[in-house]
Amino acid sequence: MKTPARSQIPKGVPTFLPVAAREKRALEDVVFAVFKERGYQEVIPPTFEYLDVLSPGLNAELIEKSYKVVDRATGRILVLRPDATAQIARMVAMGMLEGELPLRLYYSVNVFRYEPEHAGRDREFFQIGIELIGARGPAADVEPIIVAAECLRRLGIPSFTIAIGQGAFFNALLRRTGVSESLLVALREAAARKDIGQMERLLSGAGVRGSVAKALLSLPELFGGREVLEEAARLALRADDCHRPLGQLKEVWDRITAAGLGEHLLVDMGEVRRMEYYTGLVFDIYADGLGSEVGGGGRYDGLIGRFGREIPSTGFAFDVDRLLQLRDMQAHDATNAKSSPSCVSSRKLRAKGRS
Repeated sequence: MKTPARSQIPKGVPTFLPVAAREKRALEDVVFAVFKERGYQEVIPPTFEYLDVLSPGLNAELIEKSYKVVDRATGRILVLRPDATAQIARMVAMGMLEGELPLRLYYSVNVFRYEPEHAGRDREFFQIGIELIGARGPAADVEPIIVAAECLRRLGIPSFTIAIGQGAFFNALLRRTGVSESLLVALREAAARKDIGQMERLLSGAGVRGSVAKALLSLPELFGGREVLEEAARLALRADDCHRPLGQLKEVWDRITAAGLGEHLLVDMGEVRRMEYYTGLVFDIYADGLGSEVGGGGRYDGLIGRFGREIPSTGFAFDVDRLLQLRDMQAHDATNAKSSPSCVSSRKLRAKGRS
């Protein structure tokens, strides 16, 4: 009986050979140029940190998925970067608040999270994004979205959808359930997956019924144009902490439309983040031909305060590999349009350069 061949590298860890590496660097150059034009400055966070220092910015699930090792010098637990935003929040709180606000920062990093082999997700992936630190209001909420849209335009990706939602609205409804913290986490997880059946089971098991349950169960299917905001208002229980976020979302919609991006815009009140540090506007960006979001972000006013002083903040990140997939798909389509069967698409070239 033959012994199964051992894999030469761990599952979910990418390798970029020359063709793929050139594509990745060229894409980063385009995105970096947009960031710099908008006044953002680069930061490079460390690859690993002390877990006890970074953990205030990480939820329990992310800590569980983190890769951890023991620091041989101190005996303390080190964690490989599981989340770029939490790291930058820690960096800002512990050494960047003496200067003038707002801070405009950008980064390009690899992120490490354990995923089961059957999950079909990488354990190491690459993010490129921005953080706008110290700015409040709809203008600050809209800025990362406009920057992201400009990046896509420069990359030659004209067909995309920006789905905006409101974390504060969802959080306000959750608070009205009066359930335990662990159940709040479970409800958030189910809502992020748009798993209405699981949400219904959790709410029913906790005895949550009536208008609050109805509102929460309606959110995953509440998406469309600006009229969706009026539908959400009817579910808002006449409570200020529900209506205020909807007013902010309306202003964000109007500002994005005024910036010429109305054709790309969608309201999705079921846009819920697993990362519980998001406190306001949240958004995801989808592109034609790709089954998952190419990027996303939102407002996280409470995160930096976990490491020190409270500072309003917002930002977004692209998944670099998904951007590369989109570029490859476009190159492939262009090749087909020229009816040139002898050409090899960049998708195939990159597939040879990845393992």
